Amino acid sequence: MKKGRSTEMSREIAAPVEAVWKALTEGEELQRWFPLEAVVSAEDVKLTWGSGIDWNMEIEEQQENEYLRWGYDKEHHHLVGQKERRLAVEFFLEAKKGNTMLRIVHSGFGEEKSWDDLYDGVRRGWQTESLSLKHYLENHAGTNRVVALAEITSKKSEQELWDLLMAGGISVKDDQYTYTTPLGDLYQGNLLYDNPPQDLCGTLQHLNNAMLRISIERFYPGADNTIWVWIGAYGIPEKEIKEVQQKWQEKLHQLIP
Repeated sequence: MKKGRSTEMSREIAAPVEAVWKALTEGEELQRWFPLEAVVSAEDVKLTWGSGIDWNMEIEEQQENEYLRWGYDKEHHHLVGQKERRLAVEFFLEAKKGNTMLRIVHSGFGEEKSWDDLYDGVRRGWQTESLSLKHYLENHAGTNRVVALAEITSKKSEQELWDLLMAGGISVKDDQYTYTTPLGDLYQGNLLYDNPPQDLCGTLQHLNNAMLRISIERFYPGADNTIWVWIGAYGIPEKEIKEVQQKWQEKLHQLIP
């Protein structure tokens, strides 16, 4: 059986390898940058983002502070292909003058066109998720995260949806961005990842250096596009963040009936 496609990226994190390893291998730490919920045992890891999006993976190999490999099978990709495939996520950690160079390799994706959307979503996803890990460890290490998550599906194209979300305007100067949201609020901070018409990722100054992620993706051929608006905040009352979530959810339903 062919090995299939893989995606790979690297991120330097201003934290020691011990802290990065902990963030990859402990449930409480994973929840501070990656999924909404995480349960880790000696044999496997279960990650949940809500709306039926779950990763249940076996821990195939680990070498403390150096290497971690998760593996998973068909239950995650039955909508894009019926052939048995084993996919894997590998994390390589290397100490670098007190920092950590983290390399992530996600492999085993099918070569068929039916895999394209899933492959692209995962490829882009690791860009923002690795930034989330970096942001957490460099700015909020040891602090629990509160998440505002609003979502909606639509038959409109990515560009049509992006235009609706960005209608108020977005400007970028050097590494700073200013975004007038559909709520009428002004979001400002460091621009971390800009990939229109699919992704916007940046910090939020007014929410104690929170992290904003807006993404548009389709999970399998023929599926509707899904908009995700995700704000991960630290040191902000949960009530305040959940009010932001409600406002975004209501606005998405107004924009995309």
